[in-house]
Amino acid sequence: MHPNGYTKEMIREILGTSCPEMPEDHETGNQMRRRKGQEMRDGKRPYPVYNAKKTGPNFDENGKYIYPEGSGFRYTDYLRDNPDSTEASNYGNKVS
Repeated sequence: MHPNGYTKEMIREILGTSCPEMPEDHETGNQMRRRKGQEMRDGKRPYPVYNAKKTGPNFDENGKYIYPEGSGFRYTDYLRDNPDSTEASNYGNKVS
């Protein structure tokens, strides 16, 4: 009984909400991940196997990504193209 005279069921009915009670054997996602991880460590479940070698038109025969022609960033090109930047002050100067 609630201090104001309402029971839990009455409050649920007034609010229009339900508080479902989970069965005792209910397993949350976190509990499931923990259980499966422990089973893998104990040897009861195999570890997942993934294809480590990438395939497709953007990858070479070793599975390394092939960058498109002209892509990338060279810091020396940036300094040459932006002579007013503070980083460019030492670019091209000889140090004796």
